This record gives sequence, structure tokens and C-alpha cells, in this order.
Amino acid sequence: MANPNINEHGYIYGKWTAFPDTWVINYHGSLYCYLLVGEEKAMLIDTAYGDGDLRAFVETITDKPVMVCNTHGHFDHTGGNAFWEEAWMAPESEADAKKPFGPEMEKRFLSMPHPDYAIHYLHDGDVIDLGGRKVSVVTIGCHHPGSLAYIDDKSRCVYSGDELESGQVLYLRPDLSGLEQAALHKKNMEKLLAREGEYDLVCPAHNGSPISKQYIRDFIELDSRILSGTQHIEENLAGNGFGPVHELMGRKAERASYGLASACYPVD
Repeated sequence: MANPNINEHGYIYGKWTAFPDTWVINYHGSLYCYLLVGEEKAMLIDTAYGDGDLRAFVETITDKPVMVCNTHGHFDHTGGNAFWEEAWMAPESEADAKKPFGPEMEKRFLSMPHPDYAIHYLHDGDVIDLGGRKVSVVTIGCHHPGSLAYIDDKSRCVYSGDELESGQVLYLRPDLSGLEQAALHKKNMEKLLAREGEYDLVCPAHNGSPISKQYIRDFIELDSRILSGTQHIEENLAGNGFGPVHELMGRKAERASYGLASACYPVD
């Protein structure tokens, strides 16, 4: 029988572990999901686009019940939710979680075992007990209004989704100006920094993992400079494959950087 996790490009998912009972599930080198295994159950953070059979792949790692939790509602993080009967996310993510990016993804989504999967809400301050391992929920919505960070007491990592990474963070809130988003992102990063005694490293969803906590401090300074109008505009991010930025979701935009941090935001 054909392996659903191999396509014309090879294996769809890869995996590695850097901490005990903690797995990075790598989707085509561009996106990371995380599997945290406790004594009683496992927690899967994000599910990529829904290619192949992610559930079958996860079940080669653990036979414990899996709780699917999303960092936010964009479909590249929720597309594989429909392999399971239910998923957990912020209330603000529900509106986007079942919206595929285009007709091909929609066709695949509707063919999956549970396109009508149940959605349960997570809120700031919730604690998920996996058995001998606890994961705290922190709301940090800027890239997406439903963004959540997860602080894991076993790996001592914070799983940040798309709100914090080594490449470039996209401020995509259509309801907020660029300055409003910079202020919100700064507030969220300060919220994470206030809890830095609970984690040692940051695990984003894109562009390298894990990364240093220094990124948080540099993003706070970058956001401060955007707010004061003293930011350094970065046309290209040489070596990272990111060319000039002129718009985001139809809005005029620019990229600024400070230290390790880089952000793209609307300027209208």
C-alpha cells in the first residue's frame, strides 16, 4: 500500500527531538509543528496544511491520546486538524481555522476524516496538564488576533507560532494600523519577557527552531523604534530569501529591523 506521507518530492514530514519527549515535526523544511508527550497524553502544537496523513505520522511517535492545539487560525497551522475529531484554539481563531488557502486545499480538506471537527476554546492563563508535564497558555495576538503562545515546563521552551521568529514577523491585523500593531506586539513581547524565568528557548513555527530569548528583547526595541519613528528600514534580508516588501494584504507596507528582530507592517 502506498505511503500517504510520501509524494513526488519525497517525505512530507520529518522529525527530530532536542528535548526529552519533545518532537519537532518538520513540514517540507518550511514549517514546524511540535509534539509534547506527557505521561497521560500528548499535545500537538499546529498541524500544517493537511498534506499526507499527519495523524498516521504522529502515531508512529506516540500511542498516547493526542490533544491538537493551534497557535493561531491561519490554515497553514490548522489544515491538518481534520485528521482528528477535535482541536483547541483561541476563540478568535475559529473564524479562520477551516478556511483553506485556495480550491485545491479546500478539496483536500473536505476529503479528510473530520472536516467538521469540534473546536474548543483556550484562554489566557489556562494550563494544559499532560501528566507530569504542564503547558501554560498565553494570548499574544498580533500576526493573528487568535495567536497563543505555549510555555512548556518540561522542555522549558515557549512555542510562539508566527508572533516571534528569526526571519520576519508579519503584522497582519486588518483591523489595526501599523503603529497600533507595533504597540500591541510590543505589549505581547513584554508579557512573554515577564515570564522568561519559565523558559530557556523560543520555538517558532518558521525559519529555525529553537532560537534565543534575545529575540524577544530585540523585538521589544524594534517595536519601540517603529512607534517613535526611529526604525531602520530594511529593503532586503540578504541570505534569508526575503526580498523587498511593499505591501501586506493589499496595504502599503515596509520592513524594519533591529538586532535579531525583523518585522513587516502596514504604513497606511
